[in-house]
Amino acid sequence: MSSRDLPEDVLMEILSRLPVKCLVRFKCVCKSWYALITNPDFITKHLTWAATSHNPGRGVFLTCEHEITRTPWVSLRAYETLEVSRYVDISQFFPQDIDDLAVFGPCNGILCLLGGFEDRDDDDDRDRSNGLVLWNPATRESKPLPIIHRPPEVPNSFAFTFGFGFDPKTNDYKVVRILNFDNLKCEVEVYSLSTDSWRVINPSLNPAYRVSSPRFPSYSNGVHHWWACERRNRDHRLLLSFDMSNEVFQETLLPPLSERPSLFEAIAVINDFVALVSVYHGGESKWYDIWVMNECGVKGSWSKLFKIGPRPQLSNLLELREDGLVLLRNGNGWLEFFDPKKPEQRDLRIYGNSFQVVSFTETLVLLNRSGECASSTLSATRQFRRWL
Repeated sequence: MSSRDLPEDVLMEILSRLPVKCLVRFKCVCKSWYALITNPDFITKHLTWAATSHNPGRGVFLTCEHEITRTPWVSLRAYETLEVSRYVDISQFFPQDIDDLAVFGPCNGILCLLGGFEDRDDDDDRDRSNGLVLWNPATRESKPLPIIHRPPEVPNSFAFTFGFGFDPKTNDYKVVRILNFDNLKCEVEVYSLSTDSWRVINPSLNPAYRVSSPRFPSYSNGVHHWWACERRNRDHRLLLSFDMSNEVFQETLLPPLSERPSLFEAIAVINDFVALVSVYHGGESKWYDIWVMNECGVKGSWSKLFKIGPRPQLSNLLELREDGLVLLRNGNGWLEFFDPKKPEQRDLRIYGNSFQVVSFTETLVLLNRSGECASSTLSATRQFRRWL
């Protein structure tokens, strides 16, 4: 029996369970397969399958500072072992060489890349101090975002705060940019993939807040999250959440701590649950307290999940993985997996500086077809797996 003899719904069911790498090749089989694999309904069905625990289509985006050029060096790696799958030439994404690279996401297999260019004296280059690109590592499709104009009163060195996520009501991907001019004015812009444009919204965001740029993936279920505090009262700490559909912010108080973190705090998402990472430093040791919010938006639902350390060497926490492992960079510069349940560690023999690591699910989501962004049930089908 050939594929022509199979009913279309059966063929769709079979193909939707295959890895993205195979499906990209199969688009060349015939016109009907190309039409099926690029159909938004098929992409949504494949997303649903990709959310299941038995899906092998997982990858890791890893960037570090090149030892010689001091520029970002990017590779894609296997989820289980972090072995290199391929290196990525990031010059294909940006109009000129970049000095640093930040990644936001993932969201349905899509990453948002922020490239920072060297400061320039020409006024014509003021708008090009940052470049944003949406990228699907599995299909290798990318889309540069329109340049966002930097207000003339804001210096080139000023840092913006970004977020990236999916609007389930309109099946659209959005990028959020938060700009605090000073304690009196705050501006929020939203980019929509469907219109390929930026617009300023009225978010009613308190300009007295200092919003921290995400250190870990911070999007889940149509909402992006940031750690924030009052500029003049750092004890007033809060979770700032942005609903991608309603485009409004919500504030949730963070759990009270017996000891203020000596280094920093950050927001992360673990298996679709919002987590707080508090980092402490004493002597030559560092330790991490991980809290989780069991009910979204409810300040009294925070509970302490686990603690990492104290460790004799100054380790950097790079990723809280869905499989329960923690990825660390130890004091000697080597990466290691740490299991908080046992606890035990596994050296990975990967060395470098300034790592950023993001795990993602391989998907077929399209970036260059306006109005055809596939909706997702990724987060709806996952269940929270407690680590301890």
